[in-house]
Amino acid sequence: MEQEQQGPPERASIWARKNLNQVLAVIRIHIITASYGVTVGWPAPIIPLLRSPETPLPSGPVTVDEASWIGSTLCIGGTIGTILFAIIHTYFGKKIALLLTSVPHIILWTLILVGDNVWYIYGARFCSGLTGGGVVSVVPLYIADIADKKIRGTLGSLTIIFINIGLVFIYAAGNYLPYDLIPKIMLVSPVAFIVLVSFLPETPYCLLKKGRLLEAERSLMFYRNISDQQYQTAEFTTEFDELKSFVHTQSTQSRICWADFTTPEAKRGLFIGVFVMALNQFSGIFAILTYAGTILQMSGTGFDPNVALVLVAILNICGNLTSFAIIDRAGRKIMLLLSATGVGLALAVLGAHSYLLTIGYDLQGAEWLPVLALALTLFLGAIGITNIPFFIVPEVMPPKLRSIGSTISGTLLCMFAFVTVKLYPIMMVNIHIYGTVWISSGVCAIAVVIIIFLIPETKGKNLNVQSDSQK
Repeated sequence: MEQEQQGPPERASIWARKNLNQVLAVIRIHIITASYGVTVGWPAPIIPLLRSPETPLPSGPVTVDEASWIGSTLCIGGTIGTILFAIIHTYFGKKIALLLTSVPHIILWTLILVGDNVWYIYGARFCSGLTGGGVVSVVPLYIADIADKKIRGTLGSLTIIFINIGLVFIYAAGNYLPYDLIPKIMLVSPVAFIVLVSFLPETPYCLLKKGRLLEAERSLMFYRNISDQQYQTAEFTTEFDELKSFVHTQSTQSRICWADFTTPEAKRGLFIGVFVMALNQFSGIFAILTYAGTILQMSGTGFDPNVALVLVAILNICGNLTSFAIIDRAGRKIMLLLSATGVGLALAVLGAHSYLLTIGYDLQGAEWLPVLALALTLFLGAIGITNIPFFIVPEVMPPKLRSIGSTISGTLLCMFAFVTVKLYPIMMVNIHIYGTVWISSGVCAIAVVIIIFLIPETKGKNLNVQSDSQK
C-alpha cells in the first residue's frame, strides 16, 4: 500500500539508489567505447585530407585503394581482437579483458602521431580493430553480467551512444584541429579508462565461476548499490541464489560439444546472432560512417561537408538516445523492425537522388536531400540496427553457448565489416553511390521479412535461469 502511494520523485529516488552503481560502472567502461568511436569515424574527415595535395604524409596523397585499406584494416584487427579478448575474458575474467583493451588503443594513437607513411596508419587501424574486438566481445557480456534485467536493454543501448559520442568528436575535430593534435588528445582517454575501471569489482558471474563466493556476493551488492549485508532485500537474495544456481548448473554440465549446437534453441540463437550482425553491416551503416565525408562530397549536396558531417553525427546520437529511452518499454523486435524499414527507405531516397543527378536531371533546390537521407539513415539505424545486435545475442543464445555464441557473432561482425568497408569506396566509383546504397536498401527489405516472422521478443528475459532444453 505504501509503495502504491509513492509519487514519481520517490520512485526515481528508489531507482537511483538501486541502479546508480551499475550505471556509473557502465559509463566508466564506455570511456574506451567512446575512444573506439573516434577511431571508427576518423577516416571520414581524414581520408579526404590524406587524398588531397595538403596531405600531412611526407610520402604524398593516398590512392583510392589505399584509402579502402585504411578503412578496412580496422576490421581485420577486429576479427582477431574478438577471438583474442573472448579467450582472455573466459580464462582471466571480464575486468582484466576490459583493461587490456586499452593497450592496442595506446599503440594506435602513438603510431598515428609518429607515422610518416600509410603503413603506420594501417598498423594503427589494425590496433583500433583489436580494441573494437574487445568492445564487441567483452562489453555486452559485462553489461549482461552486472545489469538488472529491467534496465539491461537501456544499459546495452549506451554502447552505441558512446561510440557515437566519439564520432561527433572526430567529425568536428577532424576538420578543424591539426592532424597531429588529435592523437595527443586521444592518448589521455585510455589512461583515464585504466584508472577508473581498476576500481570496479569483477562481475559476480566471473567470481562465482572461480569459486569466490564472498567476493561474488560483495560484487553483486556493489552493482545493486547495497552498502552492507543488513540492507540486503529479498529481491537481492533471490537474484544471488538464482545466479549461484545458474553458475553451479553450468559448472556441472559437460563440456561444449557439437550436439549442443544442434538443439532447436541453439540453431535459432545462432541464426539470429548471424542475422543481426549481417544486418548491422550489410545495411551499410558502418561503411557510411567510415566514408561519410566522401559520400557527401560525391552526392552533390550544397552543404559544407564539414558542417554536414557534424549534423549527421548529432542526429545519429539523437537516434541512440531515443533507443536508450524506450528500448526496455517498446521491446527489441519492434525497434529492430522500425529501424530496418526506415533505413531501407532512407537509403532508397539517397540512391534515387544520386541516380537522377547522374543521368542529368537538374536537382537545384534539392541539394539538402542527400544530407537529410544520410541523417535519417543514421538516426533510424541508431534506434535498432546498430545497437540491438550487441545485447540481443546474449539474450537469444542458450546459457551454455552464450559466451561462444557472442564470440562467433562478434567475429562474423568484423568479417562482414571488412567486406563492406573494403568494397564500399570501390563500389561507389564503379556503380556509383546509387548502385551501392540500393544494394544496402535491398538488404534492409529482406531483413524486414525475417524480423517479422523469425525474431522473438527478449525484453525482460532472465539470463540467470536455464531454459528447459538446457536443464
